[in-house]
Amino acid sequence: MTTSIATDKTTRVLLLIAATFVAIAFGLWGQARGVAALVGAVLSVINWLVLRWLTSRIVDPDAGTSKAAMSLLLVGKIGLLMAIVYILIQRLQLDPIGLAFGLGVLFIGPVVANLAGAGRSSSGGGASPLPAANPGDAGASAPATSSHPSAASTAREER
Repeated sequence: MTTSIATDKTTRVLLLIAATFVAIAFGLWGQARGVAALVGAVLSVINWLVLRWLTSRIVDPDAGTSKAAMSLLLVGKIGLLMAIVYILIQRLQLDPIGLAFGLGVLFIGPVVANLAGAGRSSSGGGASPLPAANPGDAGASAPATSSHPSAASTAREER
């Protein structure tokens, strides 16, 4: 399945970015902030894997009534993550800057993975971000048609 291949590639890029973030934190800030970044990166990777599993169940056409339960688990996952972060900072006195740096893996990782092409399959079956140009158009594009009522008035104004 193409989606599975793409998410596996994204996961590998996410792991690489997590390792890079942790190494940077240890190198720049020392042990306390580095450990906090490591914990944040581990939380990010676990969060990514759970998010990936839950969303695959939600979009599964054969899931039936379990889609609602998975959606509730998705909301619960967010609450659980917030509770874990609170406990790590307030109760365990983990460095909040290092933790936030490590948690940033979840936001930076998928973006970098898609920019690096991990969101596309190796067979070239991924979606292209730009439409293919017609060789005969010489840079001109045909006006888009729409069934929305305001689209007709916009098309008349452009002429």
